[in-house]
Amino acid sequence: MALLTACAATRAAAADLVLYYEERPPLMSRQDNQLTGVQGAPAMAVLQRAGITVELREAPVARQMAMITRNVEPACALGLYRTAEREKVGKYSRLPVYSSPPQSLMIRRDGRLKDIHRFATAVQSPTITLALRLGYSYGAETDKALAESSARIVRSSDHSMARARLVLMGIADAALFTEEEGEALIKQLGEAGAALELRRLPDAPPGEGRFFFCNKALPDRQMRAIDDVMAASR
Repeated sequence: MALLTACAATRAAAADLVLYYEERPPLMSRQDNQLTGVQGAPAMAVLQRAGITVELREAPVARQMAMITRNVEPACALGLYRTAEREKVGKYSRLPVYSSPPQSLMIRRDGRLKDIHRFATAVQSPTITLALRLGYSYGAETDKALAESSARIVRSSDHSMARARLVLMGIADAALFTEEEGEALIKQLGEAGAALELRRLPDAPPGEGRFFFCNKALPDRQMRAIDDVMAASR
């Protein structure tokens, strides 16, 4: 056990920072010690161009935040929305790694929301149950709307597919996903996914940027290197 601990510590010391991620195709997936996907691939490219080596660690978002804010070692999370609360405990990249489309509503085609086509109607209905992610931000404007919502909101730390299944089984009336992730989840469900629809809502808050979120243990020079690379590529 002592040897394993020492080996793990050696690997961590060899990297400039720990990069936390979560398997969420097509946003990010791990292949051969690299991240792929619409968020993962550009993030890895930025870090490589900045000359920053990383140790990849997979964890749910709530766990990522807990580990990063401890400031035990230089660490960043990938693809987080900017929030005032997080600004107080860490630092964001100046520019986003990726800009997400607005949130869409995953519903059953034969469910209670089949005739609802507006975001405001969905979140203000007290008879509707929304399945959301624990410790997760959906973007500042969407978070504000959810905080003022009259709908019944159920939050869990389960992965995205678990929330899609809650909708499929009728335990929740709807879940929020960006278009690219929601479509991928429905496809992964195969024939069962035909019962689901990802509904784009014209009044949904606009999409927002997803950033590197890093802790205060990350040296400012490395944060600047990330920012400089991202600025040069725009």
